[in-house]
Amino acid sequence: MKKWMWVIVAAVIAIGVGGYTYSKHREQATAYATAMRYGKEAIQDKNYSQAESFFSRATRTKANDAVAQRYLTQTQTYVDGANAIKERQFSQAKTSFTTVSNTKNGSKVLVSRAKTELKLIKRVVNKRKTYSKNYQKALELNQTNEFTDSNGVLTVMFQSKDFSQSYYKDIYKQAKALRKQNNAALKSLTGSTPVVTNGSSQNSSSATDSTSDSSSSQATSSSSNSSTATSKADASSSGLTNSEQKAANNYSGSNEYTVTSSQQQVNGSSVSSSQIKSTRSELKEAGIDADALSDQDVRTVLQTAASDHISPVQAAKKLFK
Repeated sequence: MKKWMWVIVAAVIAIGVGGYTYSKHREQATAYATAMRYGKEAIQDKNYSQAESFFSRATRTKANDAVAQRYLTQTQTYVDGANAIKERQFSQAKTSFTTVSNTKNGSKVLVSRAKTELKLIKRVVNKRKTYSKNYQKALELNQTNEFTDSNGVLTVMFQSKDFSQSYYKDIYKQAKALRKQNNAALKSLTGSTPVVTNGSSQNSSSATDSTSDSSSSQATSSSSNSSTATSKADASSSGLTNSEQKAANNYSGSNEYTVTSSQQQVNGSSVSSSQIKSTRSELKEAGIDADALSDQDVRTVLQTAASDHISPVQAAKKLFK
C-alpha cells in the first residue's frame, strides 16, 4: 500500500514540474515572438532605436538566438551608416550599408534601404568631386587676382539646386567665404560691390563707354573754348604734379592732363590715391611697367576693368599691349 502511495506522489510531482517547465517555455516563446514582431514594426516606422531595444530584449529572452542577434546587429550597423552620412564620412557609411545589404536572413526592409543609401552615396561622392574641382579652380583664379572670373565659377556652383544640401556643407561654406574675399577685392579696386546676375558678375553701375580706351577718348574730346575751360578746372583736382598742372593750364586743346570728371571716376565714384597706389603695385607684380603710367592711365585701367568685368591686370594688357 505504501509503495503505491509513493508512486502516486512521484507522478504528481513529475507532472507538476513538467507543467511548470512547459508553461515557462511557452511564456518565453511568446515574449520572444512579441519582441521580434515589435522590433520589425519599429524598423518599418524607421524608429531604429526602438527596434534595437526590442531585438536586444529578444536576445535576452532566448539566449544564444542567432536570428535575434542578426536583426540586432543589422539594425545597429544601419544606424552607424546613417550617422556616418550626417558626419559626411561617406567611406565609412558605404562600408556600413554594404554590410547591411549583404546580410542574409535578416531584415529585408533594411537591405532595401541600405541599397538605396549606397546609390545616394555614389551620387553625392561624384558631386562632391565636381564641386571640389570647381572650388579649386575659383581659388586659383582668386590667387592670381582674377576676382571676377573666380566669382563667375562660384556663381555657377551656387546656381546648383543641390549645392546647399548638408552633404556639401563644408565646400559650400568655403565657396561663400571665397566669394566674400573676391567681392572685397573688387570693391577696393573699383569702388563698388559686384552684383551677380544670371551666372555672371557685373558692377552695380557701369563705367562710361568713352573710358574703355583712353587714347580714343582723348582724341575725340571737344576743342571748344568752354570745354577747354572745364577740362582745365577738372585737372586741378586730378592729382597732377606742378609741371603737369602748368602744362594743362597752358594748353588750349585737350591732352592727357585735361580729363573730365567722369574720366576720373569708376562707377560714379572718384578713384582715390590709395586705389591708384594699390593698382600700381598689382600691375608691377604682374610684370607691367606701372611707373610709366600716369595716374589717369591707372584710372582708365580701373574703368576698363569695371566695364569689361575683368581684372586690372587684364585691362592693362588690353589697353597697353
